[in-house]
Amino acid sequence: MQNKMTALVKDFFKNLNISINSIEIIETDILNTFNIKIKTDESWIIIWSNWKNLDAIQNILKIMLSKIIWEKIRLHLEINDYIKTKDDRLFDFIKKEIEYVKKTWKEIRLPYYSSYERKKIHWFVHSIKDDSINTKSKWEWRERRLYIYKEKIKLTIDIDWDDI
Repeated sequence: MQNKMTALVKDFFKNLNISINSIEIIETDILNTFNIKIKTDESWIIIWSNWKNLDAIQNILKIMLSKIIWEKIRLHLEINDYIKTKDDRLFDFIKKEIEYVKKTWKEIRLPYYSSYERKKIHWFVHSIKDDSINTKSKWEWRERRLYIYKEKIKLTIDIDWDDI
């Protein structure tokens, strides 16, 4: 089955007149979920602006590959580690914003992000394990924005009447 899938992906890109250096199809632990890693010198054609082509190609490949195994599948398409480097750039930006918030105690409103990217940012800020830094989302639908802020310190005084 892997050979059929690899051949189909090769033929797909050959018909698009895109040269592919290498293809690696990895079946994950999750049922019917596949990671496809492609190395090419023409990645800009596949990714295009705001990775619109990448989404479209991923969806078409998902439909084509599901016909081979006759089941619905999930597919993650990685072109020259594009998504990984995109995430790295995003997290570097968020680290800088967190440092700014720590120093100034000012709340920061981040640029517009998709719901998937906001979820990644929430996860990343939480993974830092700094209880004083937090995130929140405001507004609805397309106007939804993400904020990074520093929690105000709550002081508690334990008064034990015996020590007064």
